[in-house]
Amino acid sequence: MSKLTYLIKRASSMNLEGLKERLEQVQQRTGRGKAAILADMLICGLRYEAGYIDYTIFGMYDMTHAQRKEILTRGKNTRYVSALNKREDFHYFNNKSEFLTLFKEECGRDFLDLSHADAADFEAFISRHATIMAKPEAGLCGKGIEKISTAGESPVALYNSLKTNGQTLIEEVLTQHEQVSALYPGAIDTVRMVTMTDEKGKPHLVYAAMRLGSGGAVVDNFNSGGMVIPVDPEKGTLTGVAVNKAGETFEAHPDTGVKFHGYQLPCWEECRSLAFRAAVRIPTIRFVGWDLAITPKGPVLVEGNHFPGHDIYQLVPQNPEKKGMLPVFDAVVPYSSLKKLLKNR
Repeated sequence: MSKLTYLIKRASSMNLEGLKERLEQVQQRTGRGKAAILADMLICGLRYEAGYIDYTIFGMYDMTHAQRKEILTRGKNTRYVSALNKREDFHYFNNKSEFLTLFKEECGRDFLDLSHADAADFEAFISRHATIMAKPEAGLCGKGIEKISTAGESPVALYNSLKTNGQTLIEEVLTQHEQVSALYPGAIDTVRMVTMTDEKGKPHLVYAAMRLGSGGAVVDNFNSGGMVIPVDPEKGTLTGVAVNKAGETFEAHPDTGVKFHGYQLPCWEECRSLAFRAAVRIPTIRFVGWDLAITPKGPVLVEGNHFPGHDIYQLVPQNPEKKGMLPVFDAVVPYSSLKKLLKNR
């Protein structure tokens, strides 16, 4: 897909209200006129394949050309996914029960697919687990996930209700490590570990971040009220400040008061090993965002994303040096090679 074709496709589906909101945000930050900002947005779209959201959340309005060209924009991220991940194999990640089956050892928890289980199977499951997590099979961004206490519930009635609501994936509730619960105990806070496999089949950890719930939320997703903070890929320590979707920054968790910068996550080498082991399981999917939970027994996979979102990589408050992620990716799989990889697939 050429840059122009990509931009035309993006423009046809553009949220005009969203664009207006972003223009106002940049105007407040820079004092520039909206016409000038819009023109600069278009330039960034043509030259760097950046959408108006990229332009705003990554602070591209305050960057030089040299800095802008190193930003991993939406268009460039999409090119990596298209070149490295075979569409025909997306089902391993899109179908949650299939994912849990394929990565059974790495996921380390009991689950039940109500699409293929009857009420008796469900009753047996909740006899083993007094509290369950109910999820939609194809849900995104943490939506539709519910933590349910089954005590006093009619198994048949609950079974029918979950199927009606489309919450057909039932899982054992994980218990997270006390060092993670100290940050925020209300959700299973996950580590996002983005792996990329090079041409020799060696996996690399190109990015890591901690995702945390807040305000009583039972999910940690960035797009569902959570916050995110970078993790040092080698050391497993939190770095800098946490940011939520609204752009608010936090040096400490607002609910627990635990300070972020320098906080050591437990079992980090085990986390890295788990991500690398999972990364080579499906050779045709070479670029994955893994979500790991750290339990008292060690890390387990929560899910894998064949289309890792790029929106948490280069947020302004976490990137004072205005460094883009493209050179990190380029060192593993050169951006210049993507067109050839896609052509030769």
